[in-house]
Amino acid sequence: MKQEIGAYAGIDVSKKTLDVTLLNEKGGKRRKRVANTAKGIQKLLKWFKKQTKVQLHVCMESTSVYWEDVAEILYETGYQVSVVNPVRIKGYAISKLSRSKTDPLDGDVIAEFCQKQSPDVWEPPSAVEKKLRALVRHLEALKKSRTQQSNRLSTCKDEDVKNSLDTLLNTIDAEIKQVKKQINDLIDQNPDLKERKELLKSIPGFNDKTAIHILAEMYDLPNYKNAKAVAADVGITTSHHESGTSVRRKPKISRMGKAAIRAALYYPAITALQHNPAVQKLAKRLEARGKTKSVIQGAAKRKLMHLAYGVVKNGKPFDPAYTG
Repeated sequence: MKQEIGAYAGIDVSKKTLDVTLLNEKGGKRRKRVANTAKGIQKLLKWFKKQTKVQLHVCMESTSVYWEDVAEILYETGYQVSVVNPVRIKGYAISKLSRSKTDPLDGDVIAEFCQKQSPDVWEPPSAVEKKLRALVRHLEALKKSRTQQSNRLSTCKDEDVKNSLDTLLNTIDAEIKQVKKQINDLIDQNPDLKERKELLKSIPGFNDKTAIHILAEMYDLPNYKNAKAVAADVGITTSHHESGTSVRRKPKISRMGKAAIRAALYYPAITALQHNPAVQKLAKRLEARGKTKSVIQGAAKRKLMHLAYGVVKNGKPFDPAYTG
C-alpha cells in the first residue's frame, strides 16, 4: 500500500553517475550528483535525509542494469521506488515541450514525471529470482565469450595459441554445462518458477531457452497492468515520429526496453509465424494490408509477449484453439 508522499525525486542513471533532482514538500528544487557506486549511493541517502523529513517517492529509468543497485538500496531504506521504461519519460517530456528531441533525459523531468504521474511502486526480485537472473546473464556472457574465442581459433595460425584456445574453449564448455545445470536445478526446486516455465512453454514458438530468459528478466510479469505495458517495457511497441507538419517518418520499433528479451524473441517469432495460430492470423491480416516482413516479425514478437503475459497472469496454458 502506498504511503502518503510529500516529496519526489528523479534520478538520471548512467554507468558512472547518478544525477538527482529533488522536489521537496515546500516546493523547492534541489540537485545532486553522486557516483553510481556503493559509496556514492550512501552519500545520496545522507543527502536525502538532510533535504526532506517526509515520505519520498524516487523515480528512475530502467536503463540497462545500471539502476539496479541504487533502486534496491533505496527500497531497502524504506523509500518508495519506481523504475520506469524510458519511453514513458520521453513521451512525458515531449508532451510538456520541456526539451528538444535530442536532449538527454535528466533528473528534472523524471522528478516531475514522478510527481505528476504517480508511477507504480517497484519491488525487487526475490532471492531465488535474483539468483536465476544472475545465472542466466552469466550463461549468456559465457556463450558470447565462447563465440569470440572460437572465432579467434578459426583464424589462428600459431600452434601454441591454438592449443591454448582449445584448452580455453573446453573450460568454457564445461562452465556452460555446469551453469545450465544450476539454472535447471534452481527452477525445478522452485514450484512457482517451474509452473511459470511450463506455462510459457505451452505457447507455440517458446522453448526452454526463451521461457527461462523471460523468467529471469521479467520476474514481475504477472504484476504488469496489461499486455501493452509488457510489450512497451520490452521495447517492441511501435513508435511514431511527427514534428509539426513537416516531418513524418515511418513507424518503427521503439527499442527502448529489455534488450535481452528482444534478442531472445527473434527465433521464437519466426517459429511462431509457422506454428502459432494466433500469430499466423495476425500475420495474414498484416500481409493483406501490405506490411513488410520486418513489420510482421515485430508484430509477432509483440503478440508472443501478449500471450506470455496472458498465460502467466491467468495461470492457464495456451489454448491451441485461440486465434484472437
